[in-house]
Amino acid sequence: MEKLFDSKKAILSFKAVGDNKPRKQTLANLIEDASDESILDLSDVFNNLAPTDEPLEKLAIVDTHHYDI
Repeated sequence: MEKLFDSKKAILSFKAVGDNKPRKQTLANLIEDASDESILDLSDVFNNLAPTDEPLEKLAIVDTHHYDI
């Protein structure tokens, strides 16, 4: 069976002021061959644009694939 690409997205979690729950931003529809390094570079841009009291805490990269049976 062949592994088939479905989607790739990045989920950025920012520290929320006065709240224990992080504020999340999802970047959906990333290209299949986007490297982790290029996504990390993009997260640096978002972190630089975020308010100083709400820094980026975590970046999750989610790849989904499927198999036709």
